[in-house]
Amino acid sequence: MSYKQTTPLAPRLFAFGGSTKPVSELIFKKYDLDENGSIELEELRNLCYDMGCYLSDKDLIWARTFLDKDGDGRISYPEFAAWWKTSNRFHYLKLDSKQMNIIHKICEIYRSYDQQNKGILDKTKFQSLKTDLLKHNILKENQPFNFDEIDRSHDGKINFNELIAWFVDIGLLTMFDEK
Repeated sequence: MSYKQTTPLAPRLFAFGGSTKPVSELIFKKYDLDENGSIELEELRNLCYDMGCYLSDKDLIWARTFLDKDGDGRISYPEFAAWWKTSNRFHYLKLDSKQMNIIHKICEIYRSYDQQNKGILDKTKFQSLKTDLLKHNILKENQPFNFDEIDRSHDGKINFNELIAWFVDIGLLTMFDEK
């Protein structure tokens, strides 16, 4: 019996294009239905629901705030991938009442300095915000609160999402009722 020499299949013929891609990229592309390179709110709701975590409208708004680290209004792949890598990714999309109260207080204080309702503060207003956050016991006196660290987009302004992302990073919004 003779064997016919075969040519290996081209990588493009394999599932997923022949190369190994991170699961986060596959999931992101599956739910980025309009293929605009970002996950929109309804796409995020469908993704979470399909994964067993239904998000109410309120949860969905928080999820966008939580995931959109640079505050540009879009959930990009790098933002999505960073979230996807966490083992308790869905836990942080839902807040308990204590966490919601803290966010509401932060929002109230933040908005008192954002009089043009643009969602951004400059360095001067940021310093005043810091004073009020200390006064309301949201920040502790010895807690670092560095403008450049919070300004993830490096545009010389702090937007609300950047501030909330920083509070999540330091554990203020995730230290209650770990599930």
